[in-house]
Amino acid sequence: MTIRIARGDPHPSKPTTMLRPDQKVFGVGLSKTGTSSLTEALERLGLRSIHYPHDERTYDELRRGDYRLSILDEYQAVLDIPVAPFYAQLDAAWPGSKFILTVREREAWLRSAEMHWRLLVQWWENFPEFKRFHEFISACTYGTIGFSRERFGFVYDTHLRNVREHFADRPDDFLEMDVCGGEGWERLCPFLGVEAPGGPFPHANEWMHRLMQAADDVERVIPRDAAFILVDEQGFGADFGLPRRRLPFLERGGVYWGAPPDDASAICELERMRREAGPAFIAFGWPSFWWLEHYPRFAAHLRECFPCVLENDRLVVFDLRG
Repeated sequence: MTIRIARGDPHPSKPTTMLRPDQKVFGVGLSKTGTSSLTEALERLGLRSIHYPHDERTYDELRRGDYRLSILDEYQAVLDIPVAPFYAQLDAAWPGSKFILTVREREAWLRSAEMHWRLLVQWWENFPEFKRFHEFISACTYGTIGFSRERFGFVYDTHLRNVREHFADRPDDFLEMDVCGGEGWERLCPFLGVEAPGGPFPHANEWMHRLMQAADDVERVIPRDAAFILVDEQGFGADFGLPRRRLPFLERGGVYWGAPPDDASAICELERMRREAGPAFIAFGWPSFWWLEHYPRFAAHLRECFPCVLENDRLVVFDLRG
């Protein structure tokens, strides 16, 4: 998880919003709906913003139900699940403030959230103070600490419905936007009363976002009961592609063994693995796209013998079952 503190440009290229100091901006979308990107966008507009605050004072205040959060003495905007479950109470505590609900296609959000939570479980063991806060705020938001597809899906649907109902007929106070779907300055800036700054809308966590899209690609083209070879320089992490059985390439005893010395070795190894391990697909992640140029005979072998079922800027996938 990326914890961003966006401090705002003291000399923004466009005028900042005309919000009063007591008017705040709350990003009440759930994690993995573009909240980091929205934080950067607010920063670009000159609003001092914080993404996912998890300090001791905020933890104590949320536990006590004190929604006049002290952190709002320093920041104009706060985003993600430390505020998302408490939109109604924050609305009462900070009248006249702005609320932005970031949304995302439901199935893509569930896949992204599942991978995100698995990474968090590994990460937070090294940071016990953050673990305590995250377990608390996860329980507040989702009613569970670990990922549960059924529960997360229920909470996503319920959160969107309840927030929309709460702010019904209040267009001056409430904006819903799909950052992951491409919405950006054209939605945000009129809502905040400013002109759009130069440059594209930010996309934070670009590598992670691309990884999530690649995981979506795998979900679409490789059956869940299939084994597949992943050529990715060991960059995607052990959970990529689950529940499918993932095989490294080159491989010895189930572990990554480095790049092949030449085309003939790559072709030989591929055919050996097809005979012995039975992979149904081979996928090249973008960190290893150079293979398809560096090993031209290997690339030609794949294209001549097997159908390419996916080719984009994240993955190239061949069906080895032919």
